[in-house]
Amino acid sequence: MNQQKTDAFAERLFNDVNSALSCLNLYLGYRLGLLAAVHTAGPVTPTDLAEQTGYNERYVHEWLYCLAAGGYLDYDSTTGRFSLPPEYAAVLVERGSPSYFAPFMCFVPSLAGVLDPLMEAFRTGGGVPYEAYGSDTREAVAEGNRPMFVHDYVDKWIPAMPDIQARLEEGGQVVDIGCGRGWSSISLAGGFPNTRVDAVDIDAASIAEARLHAAQAGVADRITFHSVAAEEAPLHGPYDLVTAFECIHDMPYPVQVLRRMRELAAPNGAVLIADEAVGDSLEENQNAIGHFMYNFSVLHCLPQAMVFPNAAGTGTVMGPVTLRNYAQEAGFSRVDVLPIENPFWRFYRLTP
Repeated sequence: MNQQKTDAFAERLFNDVNSALSCLNLYLGYRLGLLAAVHTAGPVTPTDLAEQTGYNERYVHEWLYCLAAGGYLDYDSTTGRFSLPPEYAAVLVERGSPSYFAPFMCFVPSLAGVLDPLMEAFRTGGGVPYEAYGSDTREAVAEGNRPMFVHDYVDKWIPAMPDIQARLEEGGQVVDIGCGRGWSSISLAGGFPNTRVDAVDIDAASIAEARLHAAQAGVADRITFHSVAAEEAPLHGPYDLVTAFECIHDMPYPVQVLRRMRELAAPNGAVLIADEAVGDSLEENQNAIGHFMYNFSVLHCLPQAMVFPNAAGTGTVMGPVTLRNYAQEAGFSRVDVLPIENPFWRFYRLTP
């Protein structure tokens, strides 16, 4: 046995556990508003932060020391004050920043909370209902992906399909499958004021939040939300654009959904699928992104689909070959990968 290899692996496991614990402390800062308070106050002492937030000073003191020890906050030993560097603030507290990533921390307690039913699913082959993951998962998905929709959807993704862009500018019809809290639909309606959107999601809680967000954004008159499974949605085409962002791999019956999307699309329209930027083999996915996606697959994407009888059980790591096979079975004649750069997603244009 190679003792150096053992020691290196033990150190890696220590760092992994430490990172998981750090995420929980960052989550506390996110949920309690402590990160935002440090950012707003500037260099602050534990006493100052406790007074400003109304939280117990002893807990605030320990939390600040914890984040400073981990390098998440700056600490000035001469003044005893803590601060959030602007570069970190763009990731942790500035919701309008394209680098905003903090909501993804909500996955950690959410996924940990379903371990008991997940272990039972391992034994029985069943699943874990999406609702069991709670509001934290909804927030992580919606708010974590929101910066991409706000900053890239209209300005970068749609221009990769010039013919569709022209129709949306004139006044197109769009259906957004798996809309979640609505940020994709809201961004599109805001960017193309003449376009109308039908937004569909099976999760009633997400649709309720989406309606509120649309009203706040001033685009509620251009979006109709439907709380129903995609293959059962009361929609009537033809649509110029039919979309599904990071959800086909979650669908228990992806071929049925894709077939429905093909039926809804106009003959000269487009179906736009954005899904994980992964490979088709384990060898291609033995990297940070692949490991990240497999983590989600085991803990969330696979079990929430396996609730349904005879589910496809695709899992998060849906490579191009799997998507093309699903599309072909659904009746599409062509699948093209669009020239859109994104570290996490690959964009497919399906021709009806």
